[in-house]
Amino acid sequence: MPLLDAILAANHRLGTDHKAPLLDTQQSRDSLPLAALTCIDARLNHLFPDVLGIPESEFIWLRNSGNIIFGTTSAMMRSLALACAIKGAREIAVIGHTDCLVCKSTVLSLTDRFKALGVERSKLPDDLVDFFGLFASERQNVMKACDTIRNSPLIGPKIPIHGLLVDTHTGRLERIVNGYESLVAVAAPVPAADTNAPVGSTASGPAGMSGLAPLTPMPSFEIGAIKFPESKIGELAGDVQRTSVAAKELLTDLKHREFRPAWESAKALAAEVKETVRDAREAASQARQTARDLKSMSPAERVALLARRVDRAVRYRVIGADQKQYGPISGAKLLEWLADDRIGADTAIQVEGTKLWQRLGQLAESRTSKPPPIGDTEQRTKRQ
Repeated sequence: MPLLDAILAANHRLGTDHKAPLLDTQQSRDSLPLAALTCIDARLNHLFPDVLGIPESEFIWLRNSGNIIFGTTSAMMRSLALACAIKGAREIAVIGHTDCLVCKSTVLSLTDRFKALGVERSKLPDDLVDFFGLFASERQNVMKACDTIRNSPLIGPKIPIHGLLVDTHTGRLERIVNGYESLVAVAAPVPAADTNAPVGSTASGPAGMSGLAPLTPMPSFEIGAIKFPESKIGELAGDVQRTSVAAKELLTDLKHREFRPAWESAKALAAEVKETVRDAREAASQARQTARDLKSMSPAERVALLARRVDRAVRYRVIGADQKQYGPISGAKLLEWLADDRIGADTAIQVEGTKLWQRLGQLAESRTSKPPPIGDTEQRTKRQ
């Protein structure tokens, strides 16, 4: 019985102590030891290797956060390759688990946790999803890791790469990827062609190839039968030029007649798009400048800078650190949350009545009119 099938059979006979019956290592001698990549979750400590039915001496345990493989030559791939080359692993298993905390993590929750540890968002990489390997499905993550290992130049083509998912509560295993199937696909022989068979004959080949219609010979043709067009190049060029002039005249006529309203609408739309692009560029430039300013400011200065982007007369929607949407809320309430450090420059925010979500730090500064200074008011009163 293949090792993976033996493991699953033993696992499905788990006892109340989460221990599977030990496998007959002599029968699985050609498939052991097994190199396994799992998460660092402490709940797995008492499960492995007992739920597999494999003795510790035949179990090479590799771990990282989320059992993630970042690339075909990454650091974890180095460890897996050495497990095969030095420790003699014959098969590899990527074993994810249910209720994975990495799967539950979001960018906002991570930034909040790092902030609690004293690490500001500006110190972290720009793309947190890519850097930390965040994923939305434990099963998809296992399949992705198996695919990366299978395509790695560091792992021999004869080593099966399995994918499993373990229930952290019951210890029961679920097969996600059967590594033996990929080996069969790679090792499937290609039937040799019968070079002696005539072109029109059909030889019996592998299943599904018999009964094909015989190949028909290609019809012969004579080079003398190929004729080139007799039109002169100058005549063709003249036709093309006349057609081009006629097309331009037609477009000009359409522009000044019944299609005039549509033409004007198109011009207005183009101008609006151009203005939108310009505004977007200005907003992006302002956001970059704001990010640079925030890095060099004290907490109080940051709050003051962000407060200038909030209009008390406008209502907003925000997405909190708990990934829930709040609002619409008034600008005054938003300023209170900002002062209480409940929101920050990276908070996702939407102005009511628009569809655009952006960071609070990317909002344009509020243009709400402010009363003139007292000194200027007194001078104008005296002049009157």
